[in-house]
Amino acid sequence: MSSNKTAVIVSLALGAALLAGSAYMYVSTQELISTAVKVPGTVVDFERRSSKGGSTDYPVIEFATASGKTHRFTTSGAGDFARGESVEVYYDDSDPANARVNVFIELWLGSLALGAFGLLCLGVGVGTLLYERSRTNSGIDNK
Repeated sequence: MSSNKTAVIVSLALGAALLAGSAYMYVSTQELISTAVKVPGTVVDFERRSSKGGSTDYPVIEFATASGKTHRFTTSGAGDFARGESVEVYYDDSDPANARVNVFIELWLGSLALGAFGLLCLGVGVGTLLYERSRTNSGIDNK
């Protein structure tokens, strides 16, 4: 089991780390939503980002804080928005740069994806561990 033992440990550790990251992102988003100021925003532009597979346009959102100061930010997800479209924005009153559009992809997709990959890694690790134990207990690996 020594060759698989390393794989099990890595899989379990990676799964735990991904789940911890997912939990952190979830709590951070929950905190933002519960304390944030909700204001209307407008899609004013698009920022093109290139990668190996091509390029994607990310919406640039503009909104005004309660004090009337205008802020801009680029979303982290490339949602299906049109220039001039109105969107709902959550922002931290003490740090307006910490703003997000009130859409699923922007708020929850990151924590959901990390959580799913974390559970997958934990499942692979636990499954491999159980498989190896059953092989050892059944006498298949009498070495």
